[in-house]
Amino acid sequence: MKGHPTIEGRPQNDLTDGRVAYWLRLIELYGPKSGQVLEIGCGSAVLLTELRRKGYQCIGVEPDARTAEWIKGKTGLDIRSGFFPEVDVPACNLFLAFDVIEHSPDPAGFMQGISKTLPPDGIAIIQTPIERYGYEPPFGERFGNAFDDVEHLFLLSDKAIEMLAAKAGLEVVNASERLALHHEVCVLRKMKQPSKLVKNAAASNAEATN
Repeated sequence: MKGHPTIEGRPQNDLTDGRVAYWLRLIELYGPKSGQVLEIGCGSAVLLTELRRKGYQCIGVEPDARTAEWIKGKTGLDIRSGFFPEVDVPACNLFLAFDVIEHSPDPAGFMQGISKTLPPDGIAIIQTPIERYGYEPPFGERFGNAFDDVEHLFLLSDKAIEMLAAKAGLEVVNASERLALHHEVCVLRKMKQPSKLVKNAAASNAEATN
């Protein structure tokens, strides 16, 4: 409907337009050098395929079961169907979600799900429209793309991400990267010790339960 490449054409598109090379650079800069990678919304799994070549153990998630089976058949990767964070996934030390959280009906729950999958010091890299420029209107020339009420349920600022992350036991490592305007990147790390916000949220939940 929007003229995006088909899933069959996505690997070639993503490899030639520079996004996979950019994501691999981010992972090299901020991620662990080995271990288990979980990518939510892995699409054609072109990034996971590249990471597998580098020795990572890779798992992908796509919401549609037929799509997940198709990707698994094409790549041989472990691709699971479902909506994160409800889908059953193992722990990982590198969590990836590129252009995903803006589609989630519960960004706070999404952040909590990230935290649950990561060990202390585990790394998450998310890409999403983040308003960090002070443009008027927000995102400037990409306002219409960002405020797409068919696809995007939530748009976040750097402050909102910082607060949601802190409540989930995550901290911001870098908030200056971006693939392109309205494709901003935030690198997060699982805290070794829970923050005051996490403790307060846990206490509030306990009181509500009682």
